[in-house]
Amino acid sequence: MSGALDPALDKRQTTVRNHKTGREENVSSLHPIFKEELHFVAYQPPPLQSSDTAAYEEWLERMTFIENDLQWLLRLQYDSFWCQAVFDGTLQNCLDSYLRFAPRSYDGVEHLPETGREKQQTVHRLVFMVCVRMATYKESKDYFMTPAVFGDILYENFLFDIPKIMDLCVLYGAGNGQLLSKMIGNIFTHQRKYEDDLRATVPTVLQVFDNILDQCGLGSDQLTMEPHRLEEQLPGTDLVNMPLSQLQDIVTYLGDTSATLNAFLEIYPSGCHDFHEEGFLVRLASFYERIFSEMRTAIKERPWPTDSSKQSIRKKLNQGRHHFVKLFRQILHVCCLQPVIEQSATGHDVEGYIEDFISVMSASLSERRFLAAYEEKYPAQDDLDILTQTSYTIDETRLSFISQGIASAVEAYGKKQHRVDSSSSQETEGQASFGDDDSGQQRSPPDGSEHQPGYMAQAGACAAKMSGVEMDSLISSVRDLLPDLGEGFIELCLEEFLYDVEKVINAVLEDKLPPSLTDLDRTLPRELAPAPHSSSVLDERQNVFDNDEFDVFRRDKIDTTKVYKGKREKNPLGTEVLDDKSTRQSLKPLFDLYGSVDADSIYDKSLYSDAMYEDEYDDTYDSNAIGAEDADSADELSARRQFVTPRILRGTTREQEDDSDEAEDEEHEYKRDQFIQDPAVLREQAAQRRASQAGSRRNFDVKGQGKGKGQGEEVLRNRTWKEKNKGLKANHNRRALADRKRGK
Repeated sequence: MSGALDPALDKRQTTVRNHKTGREENVSSLHPIFKEELHFVAYQPPPLQSSDTAAYEEWLERMTFIENDLQWLLRLQYDSFWCQAVFDGTLQNCLDSYLRFAPRSYDGVEHLPETGREKQQTVHRLVFMVCVRMATYKESKDYFMTPAVFGDILYENFLFDIPKIMDLCVLYGAGNGQLLSKMIGNIFTHQRKYEDDLRATVPTVLQVFDNILDQCGLGSDQLTMEPHRLEEQLPGTDLVNMPLSQLQDIVTYLGDTSATLNAFLEIYPSGCHDFHEEGFLVRLASFYERIFSEMRTAIKERPWPTDSSKQSIRKKLNQGRHHFVKLFRQILHVCCLQPVIEQSATGHDVEGYIEDFISVMSASLSERRFLAAYEEKYPAQDDLDILTQTSYTIDETRLSFISQGIASAVEAYGKKQHRVDSSSSQETEGQASFGDDDSGQQRSPPDGSEHQPGYMAQAGACAAKMSGVEMDSLISSVRDLLPDLGEGFIELCLEEFLYDVEKVINAVLEDKLPPSLTDLDRTLPRELAPAPHSSSVLDERQNVFDNDEFDVFRRDKIDTTKVYKGKREKNPLGTEVLDDKSTRQSLKPLFDLYGSVDADSIYDKSLYSDAMYEDEYDDTYDSNAIGAEDADSADELSARRQFVTPRILRGTTREQEDDSDEAEDEEHEYKRDQFIQDPAVLREQAAQRRASQAGSRRNFDVKGQGKGKGQGEEVLRNRTWKEKNKGLKANHNRRALADRKRGK
């Protein structure tokens, strides 16, 4: 078998002999005749009980076959590998079965012996290497295929599809995220049909959510806002009485679906836009709100054969809750927040992304349990701060509506629940629902609407709380039928059921309270509202000097030693500092080292006259360059400058300085250089300087040529300048000065 010169696999031709005709024919190098006849066995998950020796040995033998076959496949050359991958259906069945049934990272295989865990890890690595090789169209400069043909081969032969790609992400995303991201990006880049398949997958996922709700009896067509009678049976399947195997399948399916979607969107963030366009975020929040609270109640109330099975199913349910919240955050961040952060720095318009974020959060405010779980992991205030830092002007009322709605959800369903008195709650939460009008007074809902069940249900997380009088009326209505309940317990139930008295009574009688109220004491008394704190003018005062060391309004003791009037010390001349000779003895040895070699010490009084600066020195001739052009001798270059004693280190006192006449008689006169240049030379140099200055002056010719010969432009300009500025010289402005003198 020989190939053509073209290195591209899809264009390469190979010469083979036809056994029927006996002639040589040219066929494509990617042809079924080059496929090896090998049967790849399908993968099966490991047995749940390692004590079953027969099942374990069978599984271990199957894993050995898969390992040997995949190692043989990876050793094939480029063209042989692709012939086997495209035309061998058993290989695709083997890979597909492993991606579907392989244990996920949260399942674990700790129950298997050491040999079984090593075999599972080896096959896990080989499957990933085969998938990576199938997602690469070019292995070297000699082995590659055309990118367009590569994309068609993947799509037409079902080597990869959206479920397989998602399974790859959940199996290998934790440790090989960077390589897997490059691999999936390569698939979507060279075959754009996968983008269409991904968009078609989103409605399927949403339909799966609806099917789960229907199986649990929580479908939209099975729920009504009105309470049911006691003798009526709720439609649908009761989660408490559901078969244990069916409940475990639903919980496991929820966890696997959420983990798979979350892993896929982390590896391929561009897919978040396809989910977001279908309104996936709002549907996800609604699904979370309706399914997980009922699941937790069912797990708590139904009987379990063992405690371990109950803890296992509860653990999987918590994993599903975590992945759903993380999935919501991933899509919201990629589609709304990340473009705002990136494009605001470049000056692009971010209005659409900000409005999209506000729309999603506003639509999710009715899902209070979901908002409480989301706020616990991802504080919404951080996201709102990002939006407010952009150049786009946002209505503060909308942001306040979102933040206060989330705060209300956290207060009701968060881990840390703080009870707030109804009067103060009305002032804060009521503003989030109805806002403030232009007159500054709080607007109220339509007449009677706050007591309607439908109104409060639609208000959701931002439902306004009742005032003290209204709450007392509602509590009294409940206690008329259920007098054994405490007022505090009734108040919490009313807040839970959005102040619907009929729902509260129905839930208590049917014993179907939510988990947050099940463990509470039903005789819980009502907390009294704290008395209003009397404030004074001093408490409302704000000053930059509040709480400092001289704040007499907040401090009982003030350090009066730091309080004085006027200047603290009167020493304008600093004579005390100059008279302080305490450091003289410590510095004297240092200055002795730099003293004159001709004297024993620089502090000898005989050297004062030579070292003292002479104020009467005549510097008349210092501007002349005396001796500047003379050649310096070697003695002058090596001679050191005579040391001058600092004035502060001298041993004189103020009395000695004042007696200057006597000191001048005793000191020797300072010897200065008395050399004077020849006056004739100085006069000649001055004349030369004046001549050079006169030569640089401009000659203003105002006379010009004779009459009738015309004048040049320069002469005319000079005459104009002289006429305008003749008052600057001579005595041309006598009249103006005389007028000025008379004006005085």
